[in-house]
Amino acid sequence: MKNEHTLRKLADEFLLATLPVEKLKLRLRVQSFLESIEIEQSKTALLEAVGVSYFASVNSSQKLVKGSLQGFDSLGLYLSPAGKSGKDLCTFSCNGCEAACLDESGHNLIEKRSGHNSIDIARILKSWTLEFRKDIAYKILSAEIISGNRKAKKEGRKFCVRLNCTSDVDFSDLIASFPQVQFYDYTKNPNNTGSDNHHITFSWGGFSSGRLQHYRNALARGQKIAFPIVKADVARVLSLPNTQSFDDTDLRFLDGPQQFGILGVKETGNTEIGIKEGFFLTYDAFIQAVSWIKGE
Repeated sequence: MKNEHTLRKLADEFLLATLPVEKLKLRLRVQSFLESIEIEQSKTALLEAVGVSYFASVNSSQKLVKGSLQGFDSLGLYLSPAGKSGKDLCTFSCNGCEAACLDESGHNLIEKRSGHNSIDIARILKSWTLEFRKDIAYKILSAEIISGNRKAKKEGRKFCVRLNCTSDVDFSDLIASFPQVQFYDYTKNPNNTGSDNHHITFSWGGFSSGRLQHYRNALARGQKIAFPIVKADVARVLSLPNTQSFDDTDLRFLDGPQQFGILGVKETGNTEIGIKEGFFLTYDAFIQAVSWIKGE
């Protein structure tokens, strides 16, 4: 299909481009193309126009599917993190999390090692659509939320949505339009306090002095803080008080009272960089981080 071919080709060229001016020119072409798409089309037609088969999908990762063991269908949206699409979708990211982002793990890591980039292309196309045609992105996402929720209810299952699986975007306006649906996210954004139907877990972003008050404010709001811990030290960290595993399930809105969530580091190919940058923590570094946050 012409539309699909055009945008996917531009995305492929964007990934290969090395000069900022090249990327800028490509983004301008993308913007012009997306602005020409008529919104008054079906979801299927809009998906075909932007070159993807879906925006968000149910139980589409190893982490999301774990919720099915507790009776939940989890709809997840994967976008291009940080500035990978040319626009920063993770405004409060740190060097460590950008280098070792989960965007480079799982199926995407396997695909990259085989010399393919279809997952990256799909995530860039979704990110571009959200940036340049938010109305189209929201129309598609709304339809997917409605259909996912309907299907879950029909099958006697519960339903939840995570819109920031690999991004940190403010979706509060979309979330507000679905007050009966449970949403949840991780964030480093100190201004994202969530809502009645949007559960927020704050994310560790390193020992930057500018983040210290963010951590303290999150705890004061009753939010938990998620820490990525090197795998060799996970069990030892979980033996400490006030910690709980965040690996067993992704359903953060069901968590217990412990303030600190522990995530085992996922292999991305850049794990060592994450450790060096103080984003991935060892046992000793975790103790140091908690003491620093608490002012002990």
